[in-house]
Amino acid sequence: MAQIHKTTTLAVLLFLTAFVLLFFNFYLIAAILCIAEFFSAIKEFFIYTSKYQFTVIYASTLLLGFSVEFPFNSFPYLTFSLLFAASVPIIRFIFFKIFSYTAYPWLEPLLLTLSLMLWIFGNIIVKATWQQWIFPAPLILFACAQAYNLLNDAQQMLKGSRGGYKVEIGSPAPDFSLPDEQNQTINLASLKGRHLLLIFVRGDWCPGCHMMLRTYEKNKNKFNEKNVLIMAIGPDPVGVNKEMLKKLGTAFNILSDENQQTAMTYGVQLSEYKNNFAETYDIGIPLPASFLIDKAGIVRYVSRPDRVGEFLNPSQIFPV
Repeated sequence: MAQIHKTTTLAVLLFLTAFVLLFFNFYLIAAILCIAEFFSAIKEFFIYTSKYQFTVIYASTLLLGFSVEFPFNSFPYLTFSLLFAASVPIIRFIFFKIFSYTAYPWLEPLLLTLSLMLWIFGNIIVKATWQQWIFPAPLILFACAQAYNLLNDAQQMLKGSRGGYKVEIGSPAPDFSLPDEQNQTINLASLKGRHLLLIFVRGDWCPGCHMMLRTYEKNKNKFNEKNVLIMAIGPDPVGVNKEMLKKLGTAFNILSDENQQTAMTYGVQLSEYKNNFAETYDIGIPLPASFLIDKAGIVRYVSRPDRVGEFLNPSQIFPV
């Protein structure tokens, strides 16, 4: 961890407290703490998107299930319901290389449906108490909102990328002049002599972008061997980009395209974008996309518009 995850660490403390309370049969208080723990961890999920968050989120979910179902006189319907509900906002990002932003759009609705069915059916079967009806509800309602948000997000990206991007394979890459995270101006013309992998990200709020940047950081040696320089472009100001690199622990540059003019030039910008769970910008938002530019400034690879996020897998770029 490059920085301390404050609310996730608070969630760990809540988990330990709830765990101790269960030994003294304070199930009601423990369940309340588990709900607080879940939302403390999920709050920073959209900031760091790390295995630390994944682990704490699932741990809080399991402990909440234990709190409301103990002593388990039947199949743990509610625990499995909670696990499915907790998976809705995070499972796509845990396996982002497979699901990307837009692939398998049935994933979240399926998980949500299973969660709802197990919650209702399980409570009917075991003749549940009010606690067994009420305590899973906040996680399930949150899962409902996130499922809608993720579907809406994917539909907007697919609609915006329909027809492809302005810059295509074989065409000269448009020049740009943008400040990096150190506020040093970088332009494309000055980078000739190395291959350049140009990555457009949606901003610091985007969990998928975090996963993508970490993936390329892990593969940076392979890119260096092939003389490929990795560089990202995002809509956030210089200061935000600097903090994002610090917390993610990545070493390559992120250029600030605050007016999104470069994103517009490359054809990877949505002029209208609505998302109740994300930071939005007055002039729209960039689409996640990548362009591999050779030493002469010619585009040799473009990520697929019909599968936004495909470029998370660097192995698809190496053959080019």
